Parts: sequence; C-alpha cells; structure tokens
Amino acid sequence: IVMILYSMASKKAEKLPRIPLALFITYFTLQFFIQTLEGYEWSHGWIRYAGITADIILSWAVARFVFWFFIEVLAGFRKNQDVIPKITRDFILFLTFAILFFVVLRVRSDINLASLLTTSALLTVVIGLAAQATLSNLFSGLIIQAERPFSIGDWIRFEGYEGTVIGISWKSTQILTRERILVYIPNSILASSTFSNYSRPNRKKIASLVIGLDYSVPPNKVRKVITQVLEQNSKVLKQPKVNIRLLQFSDFSIQYEIRFWHNNYSIEPQLKSEINNQLWYALRRNQIRIPYPVRDIQHAHIEREFNKNSQNKMTEEIQKMFESIPVLSPLSQADRADLAEKVYIETYGEGEFIVQEEDEGDSMYIILSGSCEATRRGHQQQAIKLSRFFKGDFFGEISLLTGEKRSATVQATEEVSLIVVDKIAFSTVINSNATISEQIGKVVIERQKASAINSEASFVNMETDSQKLIQKIKLFFGV
Repeated sequence: IVMILYSMASKKAEKLPRIPLALFITYFTLQFFIQTLEGYEWSHGWIRYAGITADIILSWAVARFVFWFFIEVLAGFRKNQDVIPKITRDFILFLTFAILFFVVLRVRSDINLASLLTTSALLTVVIGLAAQATLSNLFSGLIIQAERPFSIGDWIRFEGYEGTVIGISWKSTQILTRERILVYIPNSILASSTFSNYSRPNRKKIASLVIGLDYSVPPNKVRKVITQVLEQNSKVLKQPKVNIRLLQFSDFSIQYEIRFWHNNYSIEPQLKSEINNQLWYALRRNQIRIPYPVRDIQHAHIEREFNKNSQNKMTEEIQKMFESIPVLSPLSQADRADLAEKVYIETYGEGEFIVQEEDEGDSMYIILSGSCEATRRGHQQQAIKLSRFFKGDFFGEISLLTGEKRSATVQATEEVSLIVVDKIAFSTVINSNATISEQIGKVVIERQKASAINSEASFVNMETDSQKLIQKIKLFFGV
C-alpha cells in the first residue's frame, strides 16, 4: 500500500518496484497459508519452515523497498541520473540479503550458525579458487565504478576498439562501436590497462585534416577559402575558432593542417568526409588546384585538342541556354556569343550555400545541371522556403544589374553546376549598346509584374518604375 501510494503521489506509477511488490505478495500468501494450516497436528513442521521462509521474504522485501525508495529520492535530486551504478547496487543488495538471511536463521531457528558459517567459509574458498577470473572481474568492476573513469554514454577507445559505453556488469564492460558491434571487455583487463575517454573532461574535441595545395596560390587566400567552408558547417563549433597552419613545403604542394572543434566524437569520421567533400567543391570554384605528382606525359597535344573541343561544345550549349533567359533576350546573337566566352562555371555540393541573404553580389547564376532551393529569413529568423530552381532556371539578376545585396539564401539540394554571369563579363555587353540597358530594365519590370516565380525579382521589394531601375543599371555599369 505504501509503495502504491508513493508511486501515485509522485506520478511515477510506471516505476513501481516489481520485485519488492512480488515479495510482499508472496509473504502475505505464505501468511495466509500458515493461518489456514494452524490447528492441524501434521502441519506443525510445515508451518515452522513456512514461517522462517516468510520472515526471510519479508525482510528481503523491506530491504529492497528501502533501497528502491533511497534510489528514487537521490534520482530526484540528480535529475533522474543513474546515481548508483548497477554493479554497485547488485553488490550491496547481495551483501544485505546474506546478512538478513543469517540473522533470520539465528532468530527463528535452532540452526548452529557457527558450523554453517564454517561450512560456508570452506565452500567460499573452494568457489574462490575455481572462479578466480570471475572474482577478479567482479572486484575490478567495483573499482571502475568507484573511480568512475567513464560513465554510461561516454566514448572510449581500448586496444583497437572504440565506441559508446552502454553497460557495466559484474563480468565485463560493454561498448557499442560505430559499426554497431557490441564488444565485451573483461573488467579485470580494462582496469589494468590504458584506455582513452573522448568524453572527458568535456565533449569538445579537436580534429585535424591535412591537405596539399598548389604553390601558385597565396596561403592567405587558401586560409580564407577553407575558413569559409568550415564556418558554413553546422557541426563545426564557432568557438574555439578554426586554425589553419602551413606545415611544410613538400615536393609537389604546400601542406596545410586544418584544425577545428566539434562536440561529438562518434561522428568525427563522417564529419571529416563531409568537410573534405565541401573543400573539393570550394577549391575548384576558387581555381585552387590539388596538385598531382609531376610526370612527363607523351601525346599531350591530344589532350589539349580534346579539352579545346569540349570547351567549344560547352560554349555552344551556354549560347543556347542564353536564348531562353528572358533577361538576356534583348541581346543580339553576337552579344550572346561574346558573353558565352566570358562566363565561367562553378560547381557546388549538396548542402553548400551558393549565395546568402544580405551578402554583397554582382553576378547572376544559371543552372546548368542539378537543383537548388531559395529561402528567406522570417520575422523570427526562421527559414521560409520560396522556390526551387532546376536546369535552365536562373537567379540573382537584380544583383548583376544593380549591385544590390542578395535578398534570399540559395542552397544546393544536390550537386549543382552553375553558369556565372558577373559584372565584368556583362559590362562589355552593356557598354557596347547604349539602348541595351533600357531594354533589359523593361524586361525585368515586366517579369516583376507577372510575378515570375523563377526569378529573384519575384521575392524582392523593388521599385516598379522602369525608369528608376534603368537609371540604377546605368549608374552601376557607368553608362
């Protein structure tokens, strides 16, 4: 009754201790059995032994209940953490049961405890000699629990095995590896060996990557590009800051060490792979080459001829795509051909940011392959999805024409290749024809009025007066 009332009062009925409750029920059942058999001469022996058994069960039930109540109270102060490790609880309960067992026998029976203890001692010696390894694991487990070099949930490494500690029993400590393999390490071996705990003193850990880059690229530019990549990764901590060190000048490249902080060692290999993937795209966009060992290659003219043919085919494809871009429709065929030779292609990996809201910009992007998504910050800084872009779609024309800040964030939803039309390439077209800026301005205004969903102009707040827009274009390009 006390247990049930406590559980209901504390709203923890689901944590009702089943073992003490079962022991109490067994005790009352035995008492009912004893009361029923009283009065029968043949039952005196049975009643005596049943009474001793009932007293042992009652004392054990009370001890288990008191222990459970003590753990519950402590857990309330410690926010329901595992305040006493399981192996320690089991050991205390075992000693308590042994003491209660002998006390009840001494009080309720005429058994000679001295001879019983002597026999038990001899039996203990025999068992101890036969189970030295088991006892060694037991006491090593108690030492581990007392010293607490690790806790449940910590990430440890021991002799080639590493994983999360999920349990500490009488015999072994269990860790779950990244490959979801459960490894049992005997406590005696673990207590006497060296192991690493990656969750102490806290979960912040430093990781490092080494990369070799081209000699022709200034180290400061390399640091800037790499820092931007890591700052965009949400799994990399902002503090302490990323540290990029120039290690050495090797035969074919300059070696850089990238050091960054994270707070989850279990995902470190995955995080490194993710960063390497993002670095490849970022370095390629910034024309930073990861050099190969230098070798003499024959028939190099064949490769150059192949690259030239590929470049010509790409230029033709870009010209065809320009024909379907409304902003470029006022351009003549010659202007589009000239512009196609001045643009360049950038490739972004899945999850990378192409442009970010409020960033400075002077370029327009046309999707050559892949897809991306535009979002904008709401009043509570939440990301509001605006539109998806696919092959042939474009965005950023307002920044290209007027130099205004980006009005939305665009992020790659898969690997995406983009044709980049920047101010330098487009200025040749604008300056070659005095009326082209007016024609382009009118096209943009018409698209705004039609609320074209594929244009950045569809989610920016601009003047609807075409003359003002044309004036901005002329001012930006110095026409």
